[in-house]
Amino acid sequence: MSTRNNNARTVIIACILILIMTTSGCHDAIEIDEMVYVVAMGLDRGVEGNIRMSMLLAVPIAVGVGPEPGEVDKATTMITVEAPTIFGGMNIANSMLSKQLNFSHAKLVVISSDIAQRGIERYMNTFNRFREFRPNTFLGISKGPAEDFLKTSKPILEANPAKYYELLMESWEITGFSVDSYVKDSYADMRSIDSEAVAALLDVNRLEDSSEFKKILGEPINDQKTMEGDYTAESVPAIFDSKSMNMGAAVFKGDKMAGELNGRETVFYLMVTGKLQDAYFTVPDPQQGTIGEDNEAKFVSLRLNLARKPVIQVEMKENIPHITVHILLEGIILTSEGEKDYSTGEGLKQLEDFSAEYIRKDILSFMEKTRDEFNSDICGVGKKMKQKFLNWDDWEQFHWAEKYQNSIFDIVTKVSIRRTGMKIKQIPMSDAK
Repeated sequence: MSTRNNNARTVIIACILILIMTTSGCHDAIEIDEMVYVVAMGLDRGVEGNIRMSMLLAVPIAVGVGPEPGEVDKATTMITVEAPTIFGGMNIANSMLSKQLNFSHAKLVVISSDIAQRGIERYMNTFNRFREFRPNTFLGISKGPAEDFLKTSKPILEANPAKYYELLMESWEITGFSVDSYVKDSYADMRSIDSEAVAALLDVNRLEDSSEFKKILGEPINDQKTMEGDYTAESVPAIFDSKSMNMGAAVFKGDKMAGELNGRETVFYLMVTGKLQDAYFTVPDPQQGTIGEDNEAKFVSLRLNLARKPVIQVEMKENIPHITVHILLEGIILTSEGEKDYSTGEGLKQLEDFSAEYIRKDILSFMEKTRDEFNSDICGVGKKMKQKFLNWDDWEQFHWAEKYQNSIFDIVTKVSIRRTGMKIKQIPMSDAK
């Protein structure tokens, strides 16, 4: 009996050894130093329907060791090819390079608005099917050529180019001027019938000197002074060595780009969707009311965040959606340029009420823009409407996208000032002397 057990044990061990030897082959393996990693990729329209691919490649030695000051450009190199498909372009690039392309560490995909306006479904299918493209790769829409955006990107303050793009695309968390834009989320929203997709709006800042700021800031917007964020990526009033900008959001209807939001409108999008984390927000001094062309206007700067998730209610009345959005914000007074004290009592209540009404009007204008100009439910109001249906077929036959274009909005906002910064009370200098 023991002999039989020993024989069985021997056979099992032999089978295990055979399996180990046959499954550990490395005929298709590739060494790390035989690959070149794509940091960012740009897609533009090519000739006769081709796709023009621009790939920013990490130079392994430069990235690993760290470039010398002033030599950041040596950390990357760029290759541009043209082919009918993305994989065709990869083949062309591989025939030119000494290493094999690998997209496993790609941080950003930039698609030109020229392509986005015609539809990006076929490219999104590629990103989601190919195993080297990670779902959390950032997606950006460039108003100009994506190739130009990648060429002008200079990670001045960051030696690692991949880290630079990661921080650039996550800047929305501290500014509110852009959106969290990932390939996986955009793809899901494009295929959904209860919401639409947005993506970060990127471009090259073409201003060469601060004297050109007047082109952007000289004309009031809607009879009001141009505020921070009242522009998109190509017209940010800033001069810097790196010309790549992330400001605003591209709005989609299905897989086609339907329009764009500027930076300030994007803040309101984040408020309605409950994604706002932190934002510095400027309002006129309540004593002065609305902002005119007076350059000496006084302002109050607040640091805003959501006190709790917004509440969205949808009711159908005579086949028209009536949408009510409740938004509760908390704020900190960062600075008050006027003489009135808004830190306590009646002054504090005045600032809270004024800020709430000021923001309410802007959010209402933003929501009406999604209805009238884009006809795109980017705030996902349809998700709330879908909850009223018991089965999927009824929801599909409801045709929410057609109903949304007739929506009526009611915005309810409340701002609670929790802290007043490092000053307990503001005393005008004229009173102190």
